Order: sequence, then C-alpha cells, then structure tokens
Amino acid sequence: MGKSVYSLLLNDEVVDLIDKMAIMNGTSRSNMVEKILADAVRYETPEIRATNVFSEIERILSGVPTMRYLEQPSSYMASIMSALSYRYNPAIRYSVEIFPNSRHLGQLKVILRTQNPELIEHISDFYSLYALLEKKYYNENAIHIIEKSKFTRLFTFPKTTVTSKQLASILTAFVRDFDELLAVYFSNLTNPNGFAVVEKRFLELKTNKIII
Repeated sequence: MGKSVYSLLLNDEVVDLIDKMAIMNGTSRSNMVEKILADAVRYETPEIRATNVFSEIERILSGVPTMRYLEQPSSYMASIMSALSYRYNPAIRYSVEIFPNSRHLGQLKVILRTQNPELIEHISDFYSLYALLEKKYYNENAIHIIEKSKFTRLFTFPKTTVTSKQLASILTAFVRDFDELLAVYFSNLTNPNGFAVVEKRFLELKTNKIII
C-alpha cells in the first residue's frame, strides 16, 4: 500500500482536536487523520490491522496463566513471556512482529537469555529439531534462523483470506504450540525416544492448522 502527500483545507479548531487525539493515542497528526478517515470508510490500514491483531492476541492470552502479554513501543510488535521448565525456570520471550509492507507476513523471534552452556546446547538442539519437523510436516518453505539461544521464524501469508481476529488466533496458536513443544522436549531430555515424542506431539498440534 503506497502513500502520497495530500493538501487539505481544515478548520483550525478541528485540527486542534485531532492533535489532542493524536497525543492521547501516542501517534502523529497524519496517522490520526488517516485512522479517522479509515474508520469512516471502514478500511483497515496495516497499522490498524496490526493493532487489532495484537489486541485480540492480548485478549486470548488473558486466559492463559502460563503466558504473559507485553506491549512494545512499535505498533507492529508485541512480546509474550513464558517460563522454561528447566532448573531455575528461565524466562523465554516470544516476540511477534507483523511487517507492514513486505512479501512476508512477519516473524517470530524466540529469545532465551542464559549463559548456561548446557542449556544453550539443549535449546539449540530443540530449534534444529523444530525446524526439521516444520519443513517435513508443516511448511517445507519455512525460513528459520538459529543463533545459539535465539531463534527466528519468518511468517508467510496464509493462502486464504483471514480477518484480523482469525490472524490473531493463528499467531497465538503458533506461539502456544511452539511453547508446548519446547516443554515436551525438555521434559524428555533423558528419554532415549524423546525426539519421537516431540515429533508425535508436533503432528497432533499441526494437523489441519493454517500454514503461515
């Protein structure tokens, strides 16, 4: 979606009110005017769509005691906090980002802050296993970036048109599935068939899921 410069003749009092609204919403005058006009013609701009998606994700996660939703400075990004079931229960952050103008829908970044070499090795092994399972059973074109305790997964656009509410459900399910598989993996570290257990649960979770 492109943008152009337009010249409008507006009443000063109207502009003052728009500026106050912009300040209250933490945005610029131009963005506020665009939002007002988009609402009037019932058009969902990329920024409004991202806001609607993250608001719905926050609503969904409000009923999930094991996860905590965190807003970010960017309108196109939010984070979800969880705890890893391993010794001191280190925090793991899922950063979900929606790209406003890109051939990719967005991305998921998974960050585990630790200096423990054993934990880094385990989490890196899980990332590799997860990427392998995705390409085999879910999305053969999925793009993964693995950097020790960090993991990035680019999202592709669904092949079918989805609403903001549906997209929120898809993204939330993706993160929750990832988090569950991570828990399954760590609970089977000493199990010689641990990889097979993770694979089985992956297939159960991903069957009939919309591909992103």
